[in-house]
Amino acid sequence: MNKMIIKFNEQDYLATYNKQTGYFEVDLQAPQTGGIYDAEIKFTNIAGELIEDTQPIQIWAKEKIKLDTNKVFMWIFDSMDFSVKDIVELAEYEINIDEETNANTIIKILKQTTAKAKDITAIKINNKVLYWGVIENISNSDGKELYEYTLKYITNMFNEKILLSKNISGDEIEEGVYTIRSSVAPEKVLDVYSGSVKSEANVQLWTSNNTGAQKWRLKKVGDYWTIQCINSNKFLDLQYNSPSNGQTIWQYNENGTDAQQWKIEYISDSLYKIKAKNSIDYYIDLEGACPTEGTNIQIYKWNNTLAQKWYLQRLDENIIKDYGIEDFIAKAIRDNFTNSKDSLINKEYLEVRVKTHTKLQTTVSDVQENMYNLNTWMTNCTQFYNINYNVFIENKKLIIEIENKIDEKELIDTQAQSITNYTEVFNTEVVSKVVVTTNTHTHYLYLLNDRTTTTNATNLNRAEGKTERVYTANFEDAEQKALDVIKANSYNHNITFSMYDRIIKIGTPIAIKTRKSLIFNTYISAIKITQSKFVEYVCGNIRTDFIDKLLKERK
Repeated sequence: MNKMIIKFNEQDYLATYNKQTGYFEVDLQAPQTGGIYDAEIKFTNIAGELIEDTQPIQIWAKEKIKLDTNKVFMWIFDSMDFSVKDIVELAEYEINIDEETNANTIIKILKQTTAKAKDITAIKINNKVLYWGVIENISNSDGKELYEYTLKYITNMFNEKILLSKNISGDEIEEGVYTIRSSVAPEKVLDVYSGSVKSEANVQLWTSNNTGAQKWRLKKVGDYWTIQCINSNKFLDLQYNSPSNGQTIWQYNENGTDAQQWKIEYISDSLYKIKAKNSIDYYIDLEGACPTEGTNIQIYKWNNTLAQKWYLQRLDENIIKDYGIEDFIAKAIRDNFTNSKDSLINKEYLEVRVKTHTKLQTTVSDVQENMYNLNTWMTNCTQFYNINYNVFIENKKLIIEIENKIDEKELIDTQAQSITNYTEVFNTEVVSKVVVTTNTHTHYLYLLNDRTTTTNATNLNRAEGKTERVYTANFEDAEQKALDVIKANSYNHNITFSMYDRIIKIGTPIAIKTRKSLIFNTYISAIKITQSKFVEYVCGNIRTDFIDKLLKERK
């Protein structure tokens, strides 16, 4: 009998002839990877002719063995160097994933550990991280074996008040938006006369009022800087390009000349001097060293007086408008928690990444005395702007990835057998009129019956409801401020339910079919996981998606 040789996956096999079936048979060893592989067949028939053929063979990948266990474990990482302190099995637990109310997660273990407040934890079920947290408190009653841990969600590691803007010093100067404050009168800053947007408008000293006429964008040009007014987009310019004592400084259209370039030199104690490029020794100077409003800004030969020394206060908040709200949050984390001047408090194991860039005409809320709570602001950004914080470990580092993301919508049928404890709560009182007061104007926004908005107070389709008054310093922020209030309406329609043995990610948008077969668009705002096979869910207030539509149309 002639031989049949089969080449498969780079190996040769000899097929055996089966007299009973009349076929050649062969056992092939399957590759480790599934896919379609070619088998090359060579056979010489009784006439001595070589016959060659190729046959495709489908290899199915072997399904991975999944070992489910009811055991839940918690990894404990040191808050200083992120080393693993312990791995413990949980005896009892109530895991609350709820960024909006910042609810506690309570877990109990039958083991004493070296864990302490501010240590990082990861709770795993079936080897999948379900919850990242920060230890807030550990208690033990009467020397019993049971230890109770109180945890907060991972972003609570940023639960500190930080400065919204600050004076910089040394080599901290970088491209961005600043106020330029006089050392003679630190409450006063460089200001464009009457907020003018015209070329040749005078630059003066004026009390700080947070308007665009007092905000300056610094941009590097070789060894020099251009200084551009945010309000007018005009540049700080030496009048007539004349470097002489008392020469006036004004704002002017960009022209690329030396008259619009400045050397910024650090002195000491957060003070800088600003020299005209086209001069040897002439610096920006406060005329007569006079601290009164309206005093001219000029250049004068260096004399080492306070009139020629300035504080540069960086306004990181403008990053939200210029780059994205994610970039602003990332910079706040880096400046205060990973790359601060105090190396003892820096979390070197922490890395923050920005995946999307959402530019918004908005400002940080709840600012008091130039300070705000970073964790509170991050939570607000999740609620209002769909900013999510993905946490994972990579190369022995804790990665926090910031992303504007709305997951795919899921359909939840509350009449299904897997759902129990279904409850609806209604409260239909809404804010239908928003009055935003600024330093210069008042902005009005009205809600319509179809949940869109208008600035027309006489619109016949205006919805009924209550009025809310808010304040923002800048008029350019008023529209976004009003939209934020309307977007937060949500109509207080909450739905809670329990689902058997299934975990849906917090923030996931859902279309929920109620017991009365009505379908509402909402989202998962809170999750509670216990030893029970049923997972408890809270649906957030119904979101007004038309706000996103309006923003897209406006863009």
